[in-house]
Amino acid sequence: MPHYSYEHTFSANGVKSNQEQAVMECAWGILTNVDISFQWGTSRRVHVHLDEALHQIFPTNPNGDYAFNGYTIHVTGKYELLPSTRKIYLRGWNEGAYDHTIAVAFEVLPKEDVYAVPSAIDNLRRLWERMLYGSRLS
Repeated sequence: MPHYSYEHTFSANGVKSNQEQAVMECAWGILTNVDISFQWGTSRRVHVHLDEALHQIFPTNPNGDYAFNGYTIHVTGKYELLPSTRKIYLRGWNEGAYDHTIAVAFEVLPKEDVYAVPSAIDNLRRLWERMLYGSRLS
């Protein structure tokens, strides 16, 4: 499974209305296991979010952002990336007086790896129904 790692340094004295962005190229599939690391000293002054094109992925609340000090947030949610995009964006701003670097790492799983389990469960359900009720059910 592809695993990616990127960093971006946000310039000091930024504002929300003029956000910086880092383009993070990746494979098509299911985005998951996202780690966003904030250095000590950011004092919750660096605000970031992950987007695909113009759509915000994480955090899932549309106007939300992450801002921590010396902390790595781990997001286990899953998001299906568009086949045509093949990139996501780290967007944000730094309200602090000094530049700060944010590190991002994430995995992209093939769709079949994520959807294989529900399909296997569905196959077992059909088999169980056939055993109980005979082959008249599909």
